[in-house]
Amino acid sequence: MLLYKNTFENIRTMNCDFPIEDQFYADDEEAIVADGITRDPIGVLDLATCSFEEMLKKYPRPSGAELAAQEICQNFSKVDGSLVQKLTLLNEKVKALNKKYIDKCDYLQNDYYGAVASCIRFVKDYLEYAYICDCGVIIYDAQGNIKFQTEDDKLLYSDPYINKIGIPWNLPEARVIVRRDFRNNPHNIVDDKCVSYGALTGEKEAKHFIKKGTQKLDQGDLIIVYTDGFSNFLHEKDFITKIRNFDKSSFEQYIIHKSQEDYEAFGKEKTLVLYKKN
Repeated sequence: MLLYKNTFENIRTMNCDFPIEDQFYADDEEAIVADGITRDPIGVLDLATCSFEEMLKKYPRPSGAELAAQEICQNFSKVDGSLVQKLTLLNEKVKALNKKYIDKCDYLQNDYYGAVASCIRFVKDYLEYAYICDCGVIIYDAQGNIKFQTEDDKLLYSDPYINKIGIPWNLPEARVIVRRDFRNNPHNIVDDKCVSYGALTGEKEAKHFIKKGTQKLDQGDLIIVYTDGFSNFLHEKDFITKIRNFDKSSFEQYIIHKSQEDYEAFGKEKTLVLYKKN
């Protein structure tokens, strides 16, 4: 049973006409969430020279991140196949978007439009899932214990090596290295393992980073499909209590309060779709 679906805006950019770069689609059978890849402000190379107010003013509108996430979610129910096949086909939709808008990728202002995503499908008493990068799926039992959670592939496999680059993110050299060498690059092997992460940018290599699985469901299980903005909520006792005793108004007040209380941990843009197994 579908209980709830929503995107919560970034607390700092509310009422600023800022693009909504998280998107979702959900019905009783399947769902997807997508998180668009943040764009560089127009005409800014060193991000440290750009104030927050200037960043808001120079951020691209429309945003390629928003367009990519919309393309993925709006077409999810229209493409056929397994969840992996769906994500692969949706990657092709993003490729067509990039052909329309990006003449030549420079991994900066003209970086590929793209998004990361996670999706599910209910098949009798089982949950099928597929995801790429740091969007995910989590299952709680009726008592609120975590039964299963997907991995954050970027956090686990890429970030430790990205952090060794030695160039701060605000400089264009760092952003080019990460987007060119660490994104959708299955040949980036360090310590005998791939340290790249995946994203639906239209690049064919993205298919190597899509992960899938199946989980058995029991009565009373709670299933959440989420973007990474919700990651820090998922193990909070109060959050689990709120979804176990779900009330829309109380839940939304709780999320907004936590977002205002600690921006870095809870305040950024975030999306979730919540189901309960009857």
